[in-house]
Amino acid sequence: MSESESNELDRDVDASMRLFEKSQVGQAAALSPIRPARVMLVLDGSSQDQTAITAAQYLREAFNVETLVLDARESLSVADDTSPHDDITSVVIEAVVGARPIDRVHGDSYEAILVALVTHSVDLLIVPCPFGRDFQKVGTDSAGTVIDVLLSRCPCPMLVIRRDDQLLQKCVGEIAVVVGGECDAERKAAAWAFGLSAERATVTLNLVVEKEQYENIRSIVEALSDDTKLDTQAFADALAKTHQSLHATMAKTASEMGRSYYLRPQAGEVAPPNPLQDQTQKLLVMPIEVDDRFAQGFVQDRIRRSPHPVLVVPSHVPQ
Repeated sequence: MSESESNELDRDVDASMRLFEKSQVGQAAALSPIRPARVMLVLDGSSQDQTAITAAQYLREAFNVETLVLDARESLSVADDTSPHDDITSVVIEAVVGARPIDRVHGDSYEAILVALVTHSVDLLIVPCPFGRDFQKVGTDSAGTVIDVLLSRCPCPMLVIRRDDQLLQKCVGEIAVVVGGECDAERKAAAWAFGLSAERATVTLNLVVEKEQYENIRSIVEALSDDTKLDTQAFADALAKTHQSLHATMAKTASEMGRSYYLRPQAGEVAPPNPLQDQTQKLLVMPIEVDDRFAQGFVQDRIRRSPHPVLVVPSHVPQ
């Protein structure tokens, strides 16, 4: 796609969505905000650990959650490894009231995490990213194998911790629900967003139009019939209509909770996350259908490029 075509797509999407945002959304029931009660904090020995511990500490203070701590470092993966290891969970126990360690099974880190999730019923997983590597060294090049596996298999919402200046207690003042296509978990993700939001926070619904997605769908539609043409206006209108109910519900919830709410339709290249050099404190909330490869790739890409913490809310996990 040329630069002029790209700019035209941006303008068409923006104009269409502005009309949608101003439309009458009718009566809508407010969401019941979801807040965590039992959290599992995973440690990996990276510089992200301290930021993850601070997030767990904030959740304990804000919602009185129960905190379980799992040391899932790769160095603990070998069954016959008898070498001594530092007890990094002791730092959490000192910092987070009531936190308690849980046993790690032998095997890869993602296996240890998934087994712990089956053994201990939790409603939120906190995990550093990239796992086992410092963010400052890896940056946006990779989210890591552990995160890739968890995106497919984690049965509960997962809070992915990134850069150390993006503290959760600061980021919950501005929360973006980022949606790239229709997903069964959208309302659940929105309920988590409002549940975690701070007093007088701003919550946005960011409807993202990816150029590659648009071009692929246009090619399919036009290949089915020589007489059918899919333009950017039609695509943007279709995306808006599929999210009209969610838009109305989020607006109603924000009104009842005293939060600010905005619909922000955006082309993919300007949608959250912010560039690494941007110091904006923000929490991204992303729904995911774990058996949808496009949705999974969309979420993985956003995590990889994000300096912000990202809360991933799955619809279901295949058995």
